[in-house]
Amino acid sequence: MLELPAPLEREWLWSGLEQLIQRRGEDTFLKAPLVIPDDKFFPDRFTPDADGIATLARRLLGYAGLAHLEVSVETYEEEVDVEEVGYDGKASKWSHSGTAAWFAGIEGARALFGANTTKLGDPLGLVATMAHEVGHAFRHAHKLRHPDRGLEEKLTDVTTVYLGFGILTTATTARYESRVYGNTGSAWSHSRQGYLSPGEMSLLLGTQLVLRGYPPGAVRGYTKHLPANQRSLVQRAMRELDRALVANALGFEAVPPAQEPPVVTKSLWQRLFG
Repeated sequence: MLELPAPLEREWLWSGLEQLIQRRGEDTFLKAPLVIPDDKFFPDRFTPDADGIATLARRLLGYAGLAHLEVSVETYEEEVDVEEVGYDGKASKWSHSGTAAWFAGIEGARALFGANTTKLGDPLGLVATMAHEVGHAFRHAHKLRHPDRGLEEKLTDVTTVYLGFGILTTATTARYESRVYGNTGSAWSHSRQGYLSPGEMSLLLGTQLVLRGYPPGAVRGYTKHLPANQRSLVQRAMRELDRALVANALGFEAVPPAQEPPVVTKSLWQRLFG
């Protein structure tokens, strides 16, 4: 059974958010759009190639306040994958089990990314991967990186929540899928992404939703994009937290005003039939 993190672990996660708020401001955490996997945020037709990755990267960089950066993507097609990239943007470790895409540094006004074209068949997983990699770009651009690589990866997951990408990255921390193969039976699979657990990411996302003070209807509108397990964890976190506790944990001098949720424009079909 998936669980929320213990009290001491919560303190560490909140300290990661607090540092981002102190160094980059509270507005992003409180007011940036919460990006969800729909046509509003990702209206472009995706192609599993360098152009598709570049388009996705530009979208996410724009949401992260880095729209001024140009994008360069190098694709890779062999079975050997880049597992780690040094801060010089060059591969520092290779293996047969790597990631679909990676951030490879910033040169001048250009953000560099790499992608393995053999691993681009999971759209939601790829969007979440790129959200994490754009988190790396944000931390690189603003000189936020931690020298410990393992810790930096976890802090990058924290950064995705700060930037408003938490729905994407929390959704893919654990996914269970089942498939039916005609009359021959069925099968199920489990996949996991990210460096923080489902419980840790759900706590961070719940923290953000609590501090924003969104009404229940708006919260349901966001959490419906999560798998059942993570949705349950976020709901549990929100029941355990309150705005004063969260504001204090994140270093706010006072509880910030509740934010108005974004206005969702209904389609003609929705307007006619509810």
